[in-house]
Amino acid sequence: MPRKRDRITEKCQWTLDVLHRAIKRVNEDGISLHKAAQEFNIPYSTLQKRYRRAVQTNPRLGRKPIFSPAQEQILADHLIHMSNLFYGLDSMKFRKLAYECAEQLKLSHNFNKELKCAGPDWLEGFLKRNTNISVRKPESTSINRIEGFNREEVELFYKNLEELMIKNNYAAHQIFNVDETGVSTVQEPGTILAKTGQKRVGTVTSWERGKTVTVVCAMSASGVYVPPMFIYPRQRHSPLLEKDGPPGAIYDCSKNGWTNENLFVKWLQHFKMFVKPSEENKILLILDNHNSHSTLEAYEF
Repeated sequence: MPRKRDRITEKCQWTLDVLHRAIKRVNEDGISLHKAAQEFNIPYSTLQKRYRRAVQTNPRLGRKPIFSPAQEQILADHLIHMSNLFYGLDSMKFRKLAYECAEQLKLSHNFNKELKCAGPDWLEGFLKRNTNISVRKPESTSINRIEGFNREEVELFYKNLEELMIKNNYAAHQIFNVDETGVSTVQEPGTILAKTGQKRVGTVTSWERGKTVTVVCAMSASGVYVPPMFIYPRQRHSPLLEKDGPPGAIYDCSKNGWTNENLFVKWLQHFKMFVKPSEENKILLILDNHNSHSTLEAYEF
């Protein structure tokens, strides 16, 4: 009795050309599907199923992929594009992107709906089907170095910016830039006068080891500030965090105090409410390629 591995290797031994010849024999010579399957060494169930199809495809093993070859090619091109911009996606971010795309396209899938991401087995199959994509360890690359050998991308950015300025004729108050910065909860003490030779010299602060709070800031070219968004490293929000804060500011929390995909969309809604962009008052928002800015939800908003 053949082993399981031997039985697997026996499958899909026929080719698309052999399948076409078998179907032609059935249609033109009038032989039965059973006889054609034996003559051309094609499993009867396979020939019976494919005989009813209008368009034939190459044989394959395993379940049908979630995305079509054309859709997977778009995903592969997106990975290459983001990598060339030095903002490549890791496996988890790409699996989440695959889930978002499947939901957006209303495809039937078995992805994890609780985690909202595709499974590692799907990613493994994707890499096997798209051999031009592989897992690579990137080198840390500074912005100066990127600009030095990625001149085409920089020129493309300014070309697009120039075309937008000519097309929409933005005024200074319609051009905004957004970025995140970290603010420590412990102020940096300055120098003081103290006894020479004393081993320990201290000053009073709220904490010895502070926590970093992320602040999302945006400003127009005319000097108009959008009220900031504060992101605290906490699990739950407290009204005390908003005490004596800037008027109009918004507050939220994340596990590490950093911005993420959901919080950036919340900031976009805050930005829209404050700036009030419209067809008559178009706004140009300039931002970097941080991972939280590159989600499908943020793009559609």
